[in-house]
Amino acid sequence: MTKSEAGSQKPEARRRITRGFRLPASDFVARNRAVLVPYALIGALLLIAALRTPGFVAPGNLRTQLVLASYLATIAAGETLVILTGGIDLSVAWNLNLSAILLTQLAEGGGGGRIAWAVVAALGSGMLVGLINGIGVAFLRIPSLVMTLGMNAVLEGVTLVYTNGSPQGAAPGFAKNLAVGRIGGVVPWALIYWAILSLTLIFVLRRSVFGRRLYAVGNNPRAAYLSGVPVRGVLVASYALCGLFAGIAGVLLTGYSSQSYLDMGSPFVLPAIAAVVIGGTSILGGSGGYGGTIAGATTVVLLQNALQVIGVRTAGQQILYGLIILLMLFVYGRGRRIRE
Repeated sequence: MTKSEAGSQKPEARRRITRGFRLPASDFVARNRAVLVPYALIGALLLIAALRTPGFVAPGNLRTQLVLASYLATIAAGETLVILTGGIDLSVAWNLNLSAILLTQLAEGGGGGRIAWAVVAALGSGMLVGLINGIGVAFLRIPSLVMTLGMNAVLEGVTLVYTNGSPQGAAPGFAKNLAVGRIGGVVPWALIYWAILSLTLIFVLRRSVFGRRLYAVGNNPRAAYLSGVPVRGVLVASYALCGLFAGIAGVLLTGYSSQSYLDMGSPFVLPAIAAVVIGGTSILGGSGGYGGTIAGATTVVLLQNALQVIGVRTAGQQILYGLIILLMLFVYGRGRRIRE
């Protein structure tokens, strides 16, 4: 080989070496399309809203929208974990409601110790319900849709009996501060909490053993089991965490409304599931993450307000959420069949 030939090959060799360390823009977009789409949708919604109602994009209003999104994103966090396993949790409506009622009624007229006990009871109740759901799905092999829908009906009856149809008590001061309070009158506590939740959950899903096992179970439970993954344990843990997040959301919503009331969780079930699937998590399980759910929850809240500005009623919004879920189910189902 002559010197000229060797010199002509050096640039090509360098290109081959560095090619492995660079991700072309087209490859980056292809790999992250599921997450980028909802963020692009947020930008489009803000642009349309700014043209139609300039005050919609004012800093104060956007801050309020993000606070509302933090409540929905808390419920969607639990749904993300469950949906990643290929399941779904429809019991969050009355699970959330029972946690909120336990908080207000147990904390009524009490001091710090009683309020702390009320918080433990509220969150523990939510996690216990999720644990029972997980046991039913993992060990009794009850389909998640049937198990959680039946549990939701049981919780509704228990709540009605416990409250005699009339919840009592007001939200503790800490719940109000967490839901609507601000640091220095500027930064909402709810956004600080949401940032901590988001970073923690993204780290768990991407870097922890539990996160890898969650994706493995969602992709192929049998293959995961043969690889040594404790499939039942992963399922029980995912539903228990979903119940815990429902309890946290109950505390937040109680603080936002300053009280608990019957059926306060039902309006959040479909929007939470819609937020997960809009964020790119496959409703069939095995792919996605909370990074997309953040954008999905923000998109749903912005869409709700945009539809209200246009004049679309709540019934129309529910129809839209259902159509979104059916569309995403079709897209992911078709994609999985193509891969198979």
